[in-house]
Amino acid sequence: MHKLRPALLLLFFCFLLSAIGHIVFLYQWSRGYFMVGINDGLSQMLPFKHLLFEQYTRGEFFYSLDFGLGAGTFSELSYYFSTSIVFLVSVIIISILKMINVIQTTDVLFWANAAVFISIVRLAAVLFITTRLFMYLKISKPAAFLGACLYGISGMYFRHGTYWEFFADAFLWLPLLLFGVEKIFREQKPGWFLVAIAVSMIDNFYFAYINFLLTSIYILFRLFIPLSTREQDKKKVIISFVVTGIIGAGISAVSFVPAVYAYLNNHRPDFQQEIPWLDTTDNILFNSSFIVLPAFFVFLLFCGFLYRHKTFRLFALLGIVGIIMHNSPLIGSAFNGFSAPQYRWEYFLSLVMGGAVAIAFDQLHKFTLRRFFIAAVFAIFSFVLYASKDEFFEIDSYFSILSIASLSITLLLLFLYIRFTQPLFKNLLMASLFIWVLIFSNLYQTEKILEDGDISQVGEELVTGVDYDDPEINKLLDYIRSKETGGFYRIEWMEGVRNNTPIVQDFQGLSAYSSIINKNLLYFYLYDLEIDMARESVSRYATLGNRANLHSLLQGKYIIRSREDNNIPFGFNEIYASEKYIAYENEYVLPFARSTSTTYTEQQLAAASPLMREQAMLTGIVLDQNQGAEPLPESGENSIDFDRVAVGATYTDGLLQVAERTGGLNLNLENLPESADDLFVSLHLENKAFDQGFLLEVNDYQTTRKSNQSIYKTFVDDLTIRIPAEKLIEIRLPKGKYELTDIQVYSTSYKNLQKQAAQPDLTSDLVTDGSHVSLDYDNTENDEYLELSIPYERGWQATVNGQEVEVLKADYAFIAVPLETGNNKVALTYRPPFFKPAAAVSIVSVVLGFLLIFRKRKNIS
Repeated sequence: MHKLRPALLLLFFCFLLSAIGHIVFLYQWSRGYFMVGINDGLSQMLPFKHLLFEQYTRGEFFYSLDFGLGAGTFSELSYYFSTSIVFLVSVIIISILKMINVIQTTDVLFWANAAVFISIVRLAAVLFITTRLFMYLKISKPAAFLGACLYGISGMYFRHGTYWEFFADAFLWLPLLLFGVEKIFREQKPGWFLVAIAVSMIDNFYFAYINFLLTSIYILFRLFIPLSTREQDKKKVIISFVVTGIIGAGISAVSFVPAVYAYLNNHRPDFQQEIPWLDTTDNILFNSSFIVLPAFFVFLLFCGFLYRHKTFRLFALLGIVGIIMHNSPLIGSAFNGFSAPQYRWEYFLSLVMGGAVAIAFDQLHKFTLRRFFIAAVFAIFSFVLYASKDEFFEIDSYFSILSIASLSITLLLLFLYIRFTQPLFKNLLMASLFIWVLIFSNLYQTEKILEDGDISQVGEELVTGVDYDDPEINKLLDYIRSKETGGFYRIEWMEGVRNNTPIVQDFQGLSAYSSIINKNLLYFYLYDLEIDMARESVSRYATLGNRANLHSLLQGKYIIRSREDNNIPFGFNEIYASEKYIAYENEYVLPFARSTSTTYTEQQLAAASPLMREQAMLTGIVLDQNQGAEPLPESGENSIDFDRVAVGATYTDGLLQVAERTGGLNLNLENLPESADDLFVSLHLENKAFDQGFLLEVNDYQTTRKSNQSIYKTFVDDLTIRIPAEKLIEIRLPKGKYELTDIQVYSTSYKNLQKQAAQPDLTSDLVTDGSHVSLDYDNTENDEYLELSIPYERGWQATVNGQEVEVLKADYAFIAVPLETGNNKVALTYRPPFFKPAAAVSIVSVVLGFLLIFRKRKNIS
């Protein structure tokens, strides 16, 4: 008990400082506002936590048809929360509280309320682990705790925790990794490093990559800066790291392998903008959005005599390297998988900065006035330099006042301590740094997050209101649910640009937003069918571009539109109206499972238009095999001639120059058939402006396109847009210069759709339960294949009448199975890719890990 008391006391102070560090967000919570980002926080973090909690608590861990058109959540949401240790612990605790009726509901609003408390607990754990790391490095407990606070209670922690909550988990695992590194160097004990490797890779593959790069930098420096006399030689240390790392990675295989497969099975256009080597515009001494260095640390960097202390030398040199890395966008790109530069790794700089400050406090007795004045001059010069080169520097801003005050107080108290050698001044200096940490963190939350990030708007009124979970829309959804009798159907509705609205409002929709999405679906949208989503952006799909065939094929039975929107797909009829919205029902929706013997191939359709591919999907099945193809069906499309007339613009050799505020081309159609139901306008469009997003209008249809400099631009410039049939097509763009080529117009009818919709549904006993789908199908026509509206992913296994069959990729992005004559009992099961062999590797690696640890302990003893 005597030994436990100091740990409990430390834990108490960790929670206390963590809570004080969150004062701004706790105050916001008391007023009904949340520690949640207004963009990704609301659009991804809350919906995914809600979705996964509901899945996990009902025993489903692998797949959901409620996530977009369907996805393997274990692998595709591994970037977020599916394997997050913090989230999994939260699920266990909250499930228990819900079981005993302490918590009544776990909807999106619950997770918004819980965010600040989860963050406080996480930060307390960060402070505890980091303090123990610094204490292991022979730093006194008060100084170690101060260093841990400089690391944890930092702007980047609150930035990560607010905007992308799972990012903040990385703060836990970095000090654990470094503790494992030190245990190998100092004691030749691999256990902690093995655990840290395994936990990091299980928790999040992306931050495992970042933390391993950071740990490698630390190890590299450590190889040349020995800190104790009993350290192994370099060769043995390196071998120990490699062997332990491999076993730790093996332990994580059951989650890491499916996660990496999902990452590789994602599609995101390459980042095409130039990435400079150096960019020194960010002011890390006054007002950076990523990291602000405390004045005491800047002062310490110029204390040459401290570098004789090996541990200080290690952390100070790592800090200098970190500052250099901060100023290199190319380094930011390397830490982001050589994509767009991101400053997500810089908690490492906070950690080594905290270590340097902690060590220095134990060395203050070595200061002399001469040493003090030399370092003080350089520190003051650094602050003056950063202020003078920053064109946006304002001396009267809160951040500037805090930084200057911190520099003045630090130098004054340090001078007094050196001059009078009184412990009081050392204690006051330490107290001033604690105060600076807490003031800075809460100021950062107020200005950088609440105000600059619009987080002050994220409250209960928003989360339960018309801009997120609209009560009026919920009434329409309730009406739709009341008229359904249990069949499978989808609803097209999305609140603004929040593609995960279906998760928030608990319906099966047609949109999704995630950094990792099944590339088959993305190719289906972007390239194979050229479905316009009304908004260009990577990592998401949405709507079906008002294309009736696609709605019917994918069980898009209902759409909800505003009363002002008259651009309704063919075959949809009004069924219910509220004050602002109207719900429409598709009278030609096709079954979830359809059989056919008519086959086409992707190669056969490679040169065909998206409309022809639509018809092939409608009348048969499109396989990715290259044999057995039949003649293509009648497309139902008619190419229409037109005259071009520039309006407010000039158009020459495919170059459109819009001179007025808006302008473009009028297409006067010459031979529009009277039977035409819809028109499809196909074109290639590129904006020649360096940095300008724009709105494209084709009659009443609108779609936005990203700037060429946007990191979210798809660079997919071949567009196919559906509009109701009219004799005049008006293409409008804002003032600027555009490449506009390959313009084609088609009319189409829906005879094939109506014919397919008239066929009986031969499916019975359909059950869609997460990773298990089963149905009976009466194959009266002796068809060869059964097409299902489930996105194709590696991991699906199928049986037909008890016999295992091959799961085929069909219709570019979906699955099919071969059929037998007569009745077919079809059962499909999903497991993450390579799940069983990866699980076997994990089990073997756990055994090897125990053997390694036991052997090392035996050798040491």
